[in-house]
Amino acid sequence: MTKITDSIAVRGNFIKNRIVMAPMLPFSFHGDDGAFYGKQHIEHYTDRAKGGTGLIIMQGTRVSGAADSTNLWSGENIAVLKKIIDNCHGYGATIMLQLSCGDVNINELSIDEIFSMQADMKQAAISACEIGFDGVEYHFAHGFTLSKFIDASYNKRTDKYGGEAINRTRILTDLLPEIREKTHEKFIISVRMGEYLPESHDGIEVAKIFEKAGIDLLHISFGMNPPTHAIPEGFKCSPMTYSGCKIKKEVNIPVIAVNEIKTEEQVKFLIENDYVDFAAIGRGMFTDSEFANHVINGQAVRKCFGCGGSIEKCRWFTDHTLCPGRKAK
Repeated sequence: MTKITDSIAVRGNFIKNRIVMAPMLPFSFHGDDGAFYGKQHIEHYTDRAKGGTGLIIMQGTRVSGAADSTNLWSGENIAVLKKIIDNCHGYGATIMLQLSCGDVNINELSIDEIFSMQADMKQAAISACEIGFDGVEYHFAHGFTLSKFIDASYNKRTDKYGGEAINRTRILTDLLPEIREKTHEKFIISVRMGEYLPESHDGIEVAKIFEKAGIDLLHISFGMNPPTHAIPEGFKCSPMTYSGCKIKKEVNIPVIAVNEIKTEEQVKFLIENDYVDFAAIGRGMFTDSEFANHVINGQAVRKCFGCGGSIEKCRWFTDHTLCPGRKAK
């Protein structure tokens, strides 16, 4: 039986346990000295690493500007990112950076615009490696730009980026050889995606293509819309979490499940039954920076109150100072 404290190797990186900090933007944070990132971000990620988290996936970062070292890839931002990495490594956490391509209509992009996006996607991964991240996660989920490429119902392109799944994934797979050439051999490349693209068999096909192309890790959330499909009786997590379990059966690379995982019982249920390789914690880890240590040691976790259910209503997400769980004893 797999335990939550068991380490696992991903491309030669030994991740110390099965608990992941999911990538979530703390919108009320601000940067320092003209940068987007600052002291608040340093403390936020350092506290979760200190709290025992095995793998931290840092919040979504736009790839735009990576090719010319502007926007979030400027020197002042990179200095903060390096500090976050050093601190997290100091507590034994593996840390990756999520890479996002914003939210545009992919059916209206010209070939030159796609090439420009790919140049930033490629350089963002290379730069993340140079900065010291252990890997990157491309954000092919939640209805954003990259998600639209791989969804068969949304992607209406008639060129080499549309049609069959092998073409819809090309936005990333074409870049992988050069990224591998310009990063070290242990650098992890992950994809966050959904199962329903729009049907389950579409997501399974895409997951297998990514695996064959050399992706090291899959993080299963949702694509254009959250799933509402039925789950087996006795399954202790959500339909979205179950998507991760279904993809896990179809691939041979590690899989992360996510969504409303807030208790020790849920984490152990997923890991000890080998449903998935990792359990990613979002709002539960916002509320309790020591979520991992508390679960590992059988201690009570600081309660997330849900604040109305949806992420848009999460007070920590929008203004962390108003989080009732943060204030609760």
